[in-house]
Amino acid sequence: MGNRKNVVILIADSLRYDSVFSSKNRDGMLPYLYKNSYTYRNAFSAGCWTLPATASIFTGKLPHQHQATTRTRMALDTDTPALPEILGKKGYESIQVTANPVTTHIFGLDRGFDRMERSWVHFDFGNQPGLDTFLLLGKRRIRKRFLKGDFITGKITEDVQAGRSWFNSFADLQLARSIDILDENTRRNKPTFLFINLMETHFPYHIADSFKTLSPGIFSKVNEIKSLYHLVNQSWLKTGKSYISTYMLDLLKKRQRLSWKRLAEKVDSFFKIIRDKFPETLFVFGSDHGDNFGDEGWKYHFSNLTEAGNRVPLFVAPPGKKNKQEVKKSVSNRRLFNYILNFAKGKNQGVPLFEHERLPVLQSFWYDMHGNTHPQYQFDQFGFIRGKERYVYNKNWKKYRIEKITKKFPEYEKIDGNPIYDLDFLPVQKQNLVKQHQNFIAFSEAIS
Repeated sequence: MGNRKNVVILIADSLRYDSVFSSKNRDGMLPYLYKNSYTYRNAFSAGCWTLPATASIFTGKLPHQHQATTRTRMALDTDTPALPEILGKKGYESIQVTANPVTTHIFGLDRGFDRMERSWVHFDFGNQPGLDTFLLLGKRRIRKRFLKGDFITGKITEDVQAGRSWFNSFADLQLARSIDILDENTRRNKPTFLFINLMETHFPYHIADSFKTLSPGIFSKVNEIKSLYHLVNQSWLKTGKSYISTYMLDLLKKRQRLSWKRLAEKVDSFFKIIRDKFPETLFVFGSDHGDNFGDEGWKYHFSNLTEAGNRVPLFVAPPGKKNKQEVKKSVSNRRLFNYILNFAKGKNQGVPLFEHERLPVLQSFWYDMHGNTHPQYQFDQFGFIRGKERYVYNKNWKKYRIEKITKKFPEYEKIDGNPIYDLDFLPVQKQNLVKQHQNFIAFSEAIS
């Protein structure tokens, strides 16, 4: 392929930092990738769910800039250039292989891709009538279409198929298909930008090839399913009441850890194939955002800035990288945008990613439960990471100490004034934070 270099971004959706890293698994259960990459120990997502987080990776922008947020539910701002569009002008063929409906045309995250491969379209689901019934009952949008008669006319078929993607593991299909794509484009001497979204670590956290409960006994299984239902629907946002026991929150967290254990070997093997067959490839593995199982009072993701929701695993393996290197400096995964563009220009090779990164900034926007969100949860948040401290703004400022992720309420310090002005920063850091905070507030007020 000469100097025609591929770029592969592999995302395990919603994968928590502590599902990957622990005192027992310093390599994240990715021994080959760990030995041949930069491992980022303090990487953070700009958003707390797939839409804003992925849009930030594709644009390098913060949520208030690309405007694809929880509050707006808007598609990616068409005036903001997206990574696949820019790479297309540089001769790349951009292909997305996804198991997540959110990364498709629904929110404009397909923009610039030459081809979209939606895994549920190519998957043989067999006969799953119970699952279809669950989808009809559990998803408000599908229920509304069903009542309109769309099921009879066949218009609801794609929605049901996409919904099934939550309950089946597509990783083997997606990774095999991705190798085929790279093989084909190598024969054509065509550089490829390949974005892959795996849903195994996303709700309901695949502990088998198709959905199964983790609990023993009928009563416990029903309780687990009810807990999953309340988790994904964020029922507590409507009332402020907890619908999931502490035991069940721990069990749901265990589901994700087990789902990652099943997936990790596939990811490591996939990277080894990439390295052997397509050595000129820049390979990135990580998560778009994390997930919450009671951490800091939040359950599931969407409207929150927490270490569990925003801290993410991140590995970057440029061509020729044959040794492990851990990077402890705090970084934002949205900086992948600039790094990949420079890589496509022949720059950044052999240079640690985000070497000159500014302070990571985090944003969230409250989730409107069809007008039923409890007033206590109707707030937007702005935050930034400085060393081992996380500063969060919600009408006033709080400071959290970044330690290991815990589901307990962490201690925090209320701050009088504004740390952006009161703390010592490099001039460019202060200027950047002032501008971002002011623009965040203006955007938040504009959509209120």
